[in-house]
This record gives sequence, C-alpha cells and structure tokens, in this order.
Amino acid sequence: MRLALVLAAVLVLAGCAAGKHTTSTVTSTKTVTVQASPQSSALGAQDTRYFGQIVSITKADPNRFLLVLKPESFLVGVTANVASAQQQGKQCAPLSCPGVEDDHLVVPAGTQSLTFVLPVQTTGTVLTTSGANFRGTKVSAAQLAALVAGAKTPKLIEPLASGVWLAVAIDKITSFAQQFQP
Repeated sequence: MRLALVLAAVLVLAGCAAGKHTTSTVTSTKTVTVQASPQSSALGAQDTRYFGQIVSITKADPNRFLLVLKPESFLVGVTANVASAQQQGKQCAPLSCPGVEDDHLVVPAGTQSLTFVLPVQTTGTVLTTSGANFRGTKVSAAQLAALVAGAKTPKLIEPLASGVWLAVAIDKITSFAQQFQP
C-alpha cells in the first residue's frame, strides 16, 4: 500500500514536470505627459498685484522691512483710452476713444499710502544698463532699500519713480519689479 502511494505521488509529480510550463514577466514603462490645469482659486488677498511709487522703506527688525507705497493704477487698452478722454474733458464712445501715448496711462489710485511687509529674503528686478541696452537686474530687499535711500549701484536707467509692481500675499511682498516708462 505504501508502495502504491509512493508510485502515485511519483506519477503525479512526473506529470506536472512533463507539461513544461514556463513563466516570464515583462515590465512595460509608458511615459505620459499631462499638462497640469491651473488651480481655480478665487481671486483675493492671497495673491494681489499693486503698482505705484515707493515712498519709503524702513528696517522693522532683522528679518523684515516696511515698504510704503503710493498706489497708482497702470491702465492699458480701452480702459486707458476712456480715462484719458475723461481727463481731457472729451466724450467718445469707449471703443472709439483715441489711443493714449505709449499705450498706457498711470493715474492716482486714491490718496492713502499702503504699507507692506518686505521680508529680507525677497528679491525682485530693477532696470539697469548693459552696454547700449537695458535689462532687469535681480536685487535683494536690502539693495532695494538702499536704492530708495539714494544708493547709486546698481546704476538704474531711470529712477524708481517710474513705478514698481509688487506681488503681495496678504500683507507680505513676495517679489517686486521696476516698470519701464518711455
């Protein structure tokens, strides 16, 4: 009986080996590029742009400056054309108003100065010369403060009174850029 069980086991194992099945694993890699869709968050104080003239920059503590801005509106297109016509006392259909000089118009945006926090690690650009051309030169918050205080380097192609753009998150400036005014 034992012999019969051993023979049955041998025959079963032999039958399994006779089928000679092989298994292979294949790995396939496919690269797919997906363009991320922009996050659709409501506009608000989390990411705001301001334009105007810097009134002052003062050191608040080792990590921050306070920047005071005289806000202005930098208008282009139909908005600038209609505002210019109104300033001149002219009436025109909005889409028919004559174009403004240099394709933009800067108008005061109220009388209240605005104060923002300017972290020391914030950087931005000012307009400098490079041979016969001008370019945006990256500067630190401390360098911007020095320029506002009258520093001569880097050499600007025009004064900061031409206006600056501030990117602001709530009350903190995240970047700045001088605006060229021909």
